[in-house]
Amino acid sequence: DYTSRENDSTLLEVRSFGEGRVLLNGKEVTNWDGVLPRALFFYLIDRGMVTRNEIFETFWPNLSIREATNVFHVTKRKISEVLGLDLTAYWSGFYRISPDIELSYGVVSFTDMVQRSGVASGEDVVDLLEQADQLYSGEFLSGMTMPWVLNRRVELGQDYGEALAGLAKAKEDLGHLKEALGLYLRGAPHNRNRQDIITSIMNLYSELALHEDALVACDRL
Repeated sequence: DYTSRENDSTLLEVRSFGEGRVLLNGKEVTNWDGVLPRALFFYLIDRGMVTRNEIFETFWPNLSIREATNVFHVTKRKISEVLGLDLTAYWSGFYRISPDIELSYGVVSFTDMVQRSGVASGEDVVDLLEQADQLYSGEFLSGMTMPWVLNRRVELGQDYGEALAGLAKAKEDLGHLKEALGLYLRGAPHNRNRQDIITSIMNLYSELALHEDALVACDRL
């Protein structure tokens, strides 16, 4: 509720699943003054706290320290101009998100729900993983191809596959076999090395008297 906020902090909402969206106090940020400021913004948000050397190695590995420093400060200044505030604060050798910003980051919420589901049980597992499923609205920053984005995309895709497998198992334990089968099928492409998922798919096909489909799953494995 943007109209009843109790403090003067800035609310920054970042959604990195799919193409990526940013809302500043409820208003979407669309003009980034170039590709690089937007990419650096999402990197800083995703890392949370990062050293200057890590930034340089990620974005400008072939530039000298002096050149990389110049490009970095120009790009960081553009981010500040786009947002109308400083995104980061420098503290003890790290760039971190400014304490004046109240950050809501979908990736953090997704990861938190997946982790909490590991120690939950019954319907609580289902609730947490269904929320995680809703948050994962597409591959991580689907329009970007930088190496750090591709690595993060694979990592989060695997986490999503694990979440779907966990949700499928919870549904199966509750006797919702068709729902469980659908979730296993969605999760399988994200977990191509998980033989147990294919086994679960085959078993559910068998229980639902879909024997030919079970054989197809076996052939695919």
